Amino acid sequence: MSTTQYRSSYYNSQPQPYDTGMQRRPTERSERRDTRSTRASDGTVSTVTSTSTSGRESAATAMTEGPAYSKKIVVVGDGGCGKTCLLISYSQGYFPEKYVPTVFENYITYPTHPPTGKTVELALWDTAGQEEYDRLRPLSYPETDLIFVCFAIDCPNSLENVMDKWYPEVLHFCPYTPLILVGLKSDLRYKKTCIDMLKTQGLTPVTTEQGLAVARKMGAQYMECSSKEMTGVEEIFERAILTVVAGDRKTLEAEAAAGRIPPTAVAASTAAIPGGVAPVKKKKRKCIHL
Repeated sequence: MSTTQYRSSYYNSQPQPYDTGMQRRPTERSERRDTRSTRASDGTVSTVTSTSTSGRESAATAMTEGPAYSKKIVVVGDGGCGKTCLLISYSQGYFPEKYVPTVFENYITYPTHPPTGKTVELALWDTAGQEEYDRLRPLSYPETDLIFVCFAIDCPNSLENVMDKWYPEVLHFCPYTPLILVGLKSDLRYKKTCIDMLKTQGLTPVTTEQGLAVARKMGAQYMECSSKEMTGVEEIFERAILTVVAGDRKTLEAEAAAGRIPPTAVAASTAAIPGGVAPVKKKKRKCIHL
């Protein structure tokens, strides 16, 4: 696959360079990666294109026609909860050890739709979770096919912020868009240093049951992963691909034509639904990150 990353800044007219101090965690995927990178810049956008022969990339590299689907996923959640690490681990195959706060970044990948083998152009929109970007973040929401609402398992307050801030926000701007609640940093759930740190605050790591309970309130799917250990990452994006393609109007029309779903299901997919709920203005809780 040919993976293209777009790193954009709304405040700086100069291209934003990628941190060259990132260290790769030795994984099977990163060890077999053979990457050639080129850079191009235009205005406020800096583009990095890398080509690899690993699984997901090779399918799109061999692609002679355009993708069958073009879908957009927006990722939201508290600053520092692990959103960028999730996207880099998936799209680039390594875990970035150094934390660099995101403004807005886009990643374009070309995975395949598992049941059909068709190529999907997947635009992954990373957003800033800090309060100072609350007025800019809505620029990311138009034409979104699915939203990852993220929290950190080692930060219970980030899960509280899902219901206090993130769910009301996405419900307001994208009331019809499917959601996946994603618990990040699952490797820290049983780490002693994490448990001890939270204990000093009278807290414990978020349990799977707690995450599921919040997802049910949101009407969202629920998944967990560790970007650092690369566990559950592929599964999250496979679920996302299945979800966005299943909701694609062309897919629904084909299913209806084959008699597998009633024609009314196609109309229902685009029917008007009453508006969402306005964001709740509550003070955002802070969390101590390990």
